[in-house]
Amino acid sequence: MRKGVNAWIYPSKFTIDEVLEASANIGFEGVELNINEKALNFSKKRRREIAKNASSLGLELPSLCTDLFWKFNLASPEEKVRKKGVEIIEKGCEFASDIGSKVLLVVPAVAVPEITYEETWRLARESILKAALTAEDHEVILGIENVWNRFLYSPLEFRRFIEEINHPYVKMYFDVGNVHFLGFPQQWIRYLSDLIVCIHVKGFLRSERQFKPLLEGDIPWPEVMKALRDIKYKGFLNVELPPYPGHPLKAAIDSKAALDIILKM
Repeated sequence: MRKGVNAWIYPSKFTIDEVLEASANIGFEGVELNINEKALNFSKKRRREIAKNASSLGLELPSLCTDLFWKFNLASPEEKVRKKGVEIIEKGCEFASDIGSKVLLVVPAVAVPEITYEETWRLARESILKAALTAEDHEVILGIENVWNRFLYSPLEFRRFIEEINHPYVKMYFDVGNVHFLGFPQQWIRYLSDLIVCIHVKGFLRSERQFKPLLEGDIPWPEVMKALRDIKYKGFLNVELPPYPGHPLKAAIDSKAALDIILKM
């Protein structure tokens, strides 16, 4: 397994080049970049410069992330909002392809009280299927992530959702910290084994219902790592945590040290 980091671990003022340089110096093997609406419109030249810079630093860019699906809900009751969400996936796939990323993280839906759960399921499935054609064209996998969105809160349901979509470029992006509040990550890993294409890691403490730095919560990391080895997962473990307010690099430095420990469990 590989050591990766999500760019959100650095202060928002960091440029992409600063994120890459810091990550390489700290010892990560890959960086998951985050894109906002402005970044989606980067030129191909700029995207290729990012890929070239990463390569020169010995870094991979295995996956691409965005928080735009919370704003542009793929299962929104409003068609224009869903359409915008599909467009973001399509542009994200092009961006990912240009920088060499193989996975685009996708939040499948944000459940709302205005429509039924069944309708949320149907709309999310339809939106993702529309975008999957572009994903296949760019050879970028849509990694459907388990998040706190009031939707797909069991491993059986998650598998059924992806199997109903039934597209080779739609898989799962598994977040260990997000699922620990709802269930047992090692069980999810084993049940969804063949669907998992990328992984987010962070700490979580159930008694406080809070995310924590790696190893400061109560996630059973030895069991999680055994499950990952049992399913022969060889991809990236991408740390997804915010920066510490006291120092711009300390959260990333601590996370790299914690990953080294976790990978030996």
